[in-house]
Amino acid sequence: MAVCWGIVSVGLISSDFTAVLQTLPRSEHQVVAVAARDLSRAKEFAKKHNIPKAYGSYEELAKDPNVGVDDTVTVLLQYPGGVHGSFTCSITAQLSNMASVSGTKGMAQVLDPCWCPTKLVVKGEHKEFPLPPVPKDCNFDNGAGMSYEAKHVRECLRKGLKESPMIPLAESELLADIIEEVRKAIGVTFPQDKR
Repeated sequence: MAVCWGIVSVGLISSDFTAVLQTLPRSEHQVVAVAARDLSRAKEFAKKHNIPKAYGSYEELAKDPNVGVDDTVTVLLQYPGGVHGSFTCSITAQLSNMASVSGTKGMAQVLDPCWCPTKLVVKGEHKEFPLPPVPKDCNFDNGAGMSYEAKHVRECLRKGLKESPMIPLAESELLADIIEEVRKAIGVTFPQDKR
């Protein structure tokens, strides 16, 4: 049985991936639909690649009964100055929960769990940052690290600051916007979305 592919987005990588899929045996791989935020662009892409269905939203594609929705998603980000980033999240696979940054001066790795790490590797050198003790067990690994957030908020308030100079409101909003965009792109909806 062939895998039925739905293409999300009509950018250059999607075009290359679709072209590659179409070189594989149709008995194994079939591109059955494409979605973009703009229906006319989706239709143009569908015509170019001979894809039977085009949708003007990612949500419509996710509802197509011939297309499965990934339970694991990789997101590619592009920032000004040629900086790129990526992350993978999954609702079924156990992932490493590690972050790494590579550049011209070397690599840094934030070890598991990256949301509140105690270990860092910079250019091969291991560093450890023990967390403060907490009176109760936390629900998540290294939850005691939230004490640093609480202390920082208090410092900001005592200085009369309305936002953190380390993580300003604009950066928090940008992160929220990225997560929201990813959520919409993969077709995850919540009851409040339908209001």
